[in-house]
Amino acid sequence: MVVQAIQYSRFGDEEVLDLVNIKSDSLEANQVRVEVHAVGLNPIDYKTFMAKLRNPSRWFESKSSLFPRGVGRDFAGVITEIGEGVNTFSVGDKVFGSMISDPGLGTKRGALATEICVNVSEIVLKPKMIDMNHAATMGVASLTVGGAFRKIELNSKDVVVISAATGGIGSIAVQYAVAKGTTVIGIASKKNSEYLRSLGAIPVAYEENIQNALLSATPKPITKFLDCYGSDYVKLAFSLGLKGSEIGTLVPSPYVTIRGAQFTGPRHSTYDDFKALAEMVSDGKVQLNIDQVYDFSLKSVREAYRSLKLGHTRGKKVVKVRE
Repeated sequence: MVVQAIQYSRFGDEEVLDLVNIKSDSLEANQVRVEVHAVGLNPIDYKTFMAKLRNPSRWFESKSSLFPRGVGRDFAGVITEIGEGVNTFSVGDKVFGSMISDPGLGTKRGALATEICVNVSEIVLKPKMIDMNHAATMGVASLTVGGAFRKIELNSKDVVVISAATGGIGSIAVQYAVAKGTTVIGIASKKNSEYLRSLGAIPVAYEENIQNALLSATPKPITKFLDCYGSDYVKLAFSLGLKGSEIGTLVPSPYVTIRGAQFTGPRHSTYDDFKALAEMVSDGKVQLNIDQVYDFSLKSVREAYRSLKLGHTRGKKVVKVRE
């Protein structure tokens, strides 16, 4: 069977992406074949295919065997075949998930395809009340937020600051923390203040003097910080008097390592994090917001990643692969 997929054969910007026809993968033990309906996009996608631009080392140049590579991690679809040893899923099950790998160049697989083979540890049943497009936004977010909050030991007594609080990860992190009973202060643009309030957070605009605004935003002391953006937010967290163990960031840097903040996310996740977010969505505690839906064409996929790199999204960008 011929499968359509987005791939790239060299590192670079979104122009290196191509829409190609490839052979269907052989199904291995403990895997299922999924007919893909939608794919959620994440910054890690373009950070991976732009790796050569970010780190033009000879190591990358010498690894021609890395190519071609697939693109995308998050997906939602229908199981069409089950492999040997699979007894927790059946043909016809509607699922969502994420292709799990080490950060960077850990896998050649990609979710942006009409069909994929995935491990059963990478999928969970889709909540019935949401469509495929929304389900495709949950994979990386569930692992990232679950892992990060586990690492910084977030609890209901905390007051947590979340940067990039209206983005694809941040908006779910806000609601996840609110569902735990945590007081949440979200940093975003001023125009997104009302949206943040609707998610249950206290908004602070990054256009303001952020440190002063944060200190006056809540009568209780700030106890935790989750940085979903990078830049100087970890420095800001330390300036608020927090210890490294109380600060989580999704963006590694030498400063983070030296000061002892926690580079976290999926690396500290478990399979139960898939289920936890699915349950919160099913219970109405977390609403999934889609910033924009794109069709499954090369032009649209390139435009989606071009837009994603600009930031300032409200929720996730999704590619609709089929009806």
